[in-house]
Amino acid sequence: MARRARTMRALSLVEALMLVTLVLAIPTNAVAGEFTIEACQADAGEFASTAFEDFATRGMKWRRACNPLGPGLRGLVTSNVVRSGRVAHGAQSAFVLNAPPGTAFSRLRWSGHAQRRDCRYTLQLYAERPDGSDATIKNVRANQRCPLGDAAQAASWPRPRAYDLGGASRIIQRVACVGASSARFCSARGLNYIQTFTAEATVVDDSSPSVGIIPEGPLARGEWVSGKQKVSYEAADNVGVKGAQAWLGSFARESVSRPCNYAQRVPCLNGPGQIEVDTRQVPEGSQPLHVSAVDAAGNSGESPTVTAHIDNTPPGTVAVGLEGGEAWRNRNDFDVGWENAPEPDRAPIDGAHYRLCHIGGGECVTGQQPGASIARIGGLKVPAPGEWELRLWREDAAGNQQPENASLPVRLRFDPEPPQLGFEAPSSADPTRVSVQVTDSISGLGGGEIAISRAGSGIWQELPTSQEGSHLVAHVDDASLPAGEYELRATAHDQAENLASTGNRLDGKPMRMRLPVRVASSVQAGVVRKKSVRRTVRHGGKPHKVRRIVTVLEPHARVRFGRHVRLAGHLVDRAGNPLGGASVEVYSKPREGGEGQVGTLNTNAHGRFVYALDAKASQTLRFVYPGAATRLPAEDKVALIVPGRSTFAVNRPYILNGQSVIFSGRVQGRPLPALGKLLELQVRLPGEWETFRTLRSKPDGRWHIRYTFRRTCGVQSYPLRIHLPSEAGYGLSAGASRVLTVRVKGRPCFAG
Repeated sequence: MARRARTMRALSLVEALMLVTLVLAIPTNAVAGEFTIEACQADAGEFASTAFEDFATRGMKWRRACNPLGPGLRGLVTSNVVRSGRVAHGAQSAFVLNAPPGTAFSRLRWSGHAQRRDCRYTLQLYAERPDGSDATIKNVRANQRCPLGDAAQAASWPRPRAYDLGGASRIIQRVACVGASSARFCSARGLNYIQTFTAEATVVDDSSPSVGIIPEGPLARGEWVSGKQKVSYEAADNVGVKGAQAWLGSFARESVSRPCNYAQRVPCLNGPGQIEVDTRQVPEGSQPLHVSAVDAAGNSGESPTVTAHIDNTPPGTVAVGLEGGEAWRNRNDFDVGWENAPEPDRAPIDGAHYRLCHIGGGECVTGQQPGASIARIGGLKVPAPGEWELRLWREDAAGNQQPENASLPVRLRFDPEPPQLGFEAPSSADPTRVSVQVTDSISGLGGGEIAISRAGSGIWQELPTSQEGSHLVAHVDDASLPAGEYELRATAHDQAENLASTGNRLDGKPMRMRLPVRVASSVQAGVVRKKSVRRTVRHGGKPHKVRRIVTVLEPHARVRFGRHVRLAGHLVDRAGNPLGGASVEVYSKPREGGEGQVGTLNTNAHGRFVYALDAKASQTLRFVYPGAATRLPAEDKVALIVPGRSTFAVNRPYILNGQSVIFSGRVQGRPLPALGKLLELQVRLPGEWETFRTLRSKPDGRWHIRYTFRRTCGVQSYPLRIHLPSEAGYGLSAGASRVLTVRVKGRPCFAG
């Protein structure tokens, strides 16, 4: 019965303690700037208790056994050491949880158990405030309601309850030997302890973390960047920094969480960190950059702002030009250039990439050239001789480049090797033709010339040279060169201007020719005239004179203006054999102006040809046989003289002395001088014609003149004409009009 009574008294003490606990457990709402330190079974993963500091004097002990599975007392246990003997007055064991610097505890959720067998021990769980006051949570005071005999005094709180700590700076759980007034010691034979199962201490923190950007990356240094970039920062706080976030302009970019352990007194780490930012998610151009940090209590702070430069767009296509053009070159040295269009607030051009591909071969090489605002690459070299295609694309200072933005191709052509050449053997079908075979496997024949020199003279004359495929071809004009032995020399260059020359045939022998190489021919031409000739013929053994009409060809003839003229000729070879079916070219050179071709004739089977025209101007006609592949050319000239002509009329053929007449007419033949044709009015005197008036026609050839006869006595007849002298600008030779007579009657003539 006594044991039961003692037990009932112990239960009454437990009920009293529970009543005090209910009064103190005032729940509060969470506010910003708080975090919770979780210890023992509140940290279900690790059952950590490192946030609590431990302390024990002689005869006292503490135990960290938060995992509920295991032998002995579990939790954070402070107690005496059970043994025989005594525990000295003032001995104690304790666990202490200090608030992080600059913070305070607002509440505690706690569950545990307390028990003692010696009432000289005090069992306490309380919090201390900065002002020195205490916030009692659990307090089994010494020498209060002591158990009787060997009964134990115990109280248990298995479910966590919340307690208001009112800004306390530390939480203390301890067992201390206080002793009685009559005995300054405690018994060690029984176990006296207080144990914590769960502890969740809420920390209030009103301070913001400090954070700054470390200028060690291109984004933070203000360089032009693209894609994903790392921002380094330094952050610190009294409770540690649990996260950071980068901001570009008003756009929040990637955030990072830092390692935190809320079983620790300072849950999160301080120090440097990095955030990877994807710049492709924000507008391009210049953007303000800052980093915000959040501490373990949720307080945030921002770094000073720096300016970031963002460009994620690769430079576009540009037109690339090759300096000097795309022609073949014999030097492996190429310069290309382009123009960079201005792009405000964008990354400047910082380099160029190119790809060279052999045309037809499939071989490609790539290269690059750095340079701020680069717009030219000089001294480019192709890997080998041949034709290469270059495509170029640019890179900006942010590292953006895209091969798909390559330029249209430009061609780089390189040929360092000269051509190989030699004369081919002459052809019997065309002996004047000289052909040089040129071999160049890279750029091909670009041109050349063939020259000829009389043997031993040392004087070279270039021949008109043409290019036929891979051959240089010329024709030797053996009609204009003196007969004799000649040497030939050929000079050729490929399209890269590599030069080579030779004076040998393909078989290695010197190239020589003896001129002429063609057969001579002859042309005879003239104006057709009928002529009566006397010839002596024998008839019956006796000579007889006979007259016959024969046709002759006159090399020059005087022909009246407007008359139809027939010219003829014949073409024969050196042996006098007619050349039928040959082409004869007719050229005319008038008195005024240059020579020009006026016709082409073909000889008949007898080698003869005929050419007819109206005599409208004095001219020299040249009949040219241009020759053939095996025949020399030939020519003959015919001079056609056409005298000037004008109509001539008078208005009154019979007049009296002192009266006037009007002479008029029109000059024939064209062209006329610009100021009109000079005319001479002439009268025939005994043995000669005498000019008594001169005048000029109008530009169209018309003319007239008034003349008064004043010195005539008796009746006289005057023969008159218009003389047309030879003159520049007039196409006819000197000539005259018809003669007309004017009869004049005057007073009788008196002798003496």
